[in-house]
Amino acid sequence: MDGKEAIIERIIGDAEKKADALLREAENGAKESAREAEEWIGEYLSAQRKLLKEECENVVSRRKTVAELDCRKVLLNAKQEVISEVFARALKRAEAFDKSKYLRIVEKLCEDNAEEGDTVVLSENAPLKEADVMSLSVAKKKKLKFGGADGRFGGGVMLVNDVCDKDLSFNAVLETHKDELEAEIAAALFV
Repeated sequence: MDGKEAIIERIIGDAEKKADALLREAENGAKESAREAEEWIGEYLSAQRKLLKEECENVVSRRKTVAELDCRKVLLNAKQEVISEVFARALKRAEAFDKSKYLRIVEKLCEDNAEEGDTVVLSENAPLKEADVMSLSVAKKKKLKFGGADGRFGGGVMLVNDVCDKDLSFNAVLETHKDELEAEIAAALFV
């Protein structure tokens, strides 16, 4: 039995050595796997932080762009309101011209736009009478007729004939030149 026990002891000893070797190998493998996992986690975390930083920068950039566009839109609307107010005030001033200035403007409008035989219709608020209009040299030269002072427009004149009517109200004249005037007004106001 001694021989048997020595063989068993040797088998058990070899098995324990092999188990110890396997255990050390498993522990080393576990340590290596843990190290690789930690390394992967570090790389993954670093990559995710980089992506998050880039995304944050993109979000901030987009929001900044949108905010700048919103500011420009608000500023543009404010400028358009100011320009509209300038046109409204200009129209009110034109409608309130004194008789001599109003007559000079009507004369210029008729000289530039009237055709022979046109009928001149004044605004119902015009400070002029038929005699004022008919005494103009252009009225005699172009044989203009007086159509009354009952036009339902803010100021200026309408020229009427069989072919077409010409709206030369102050509002229409301002609208005709609005684009070029807007640029001048904007340049003067918003330097």
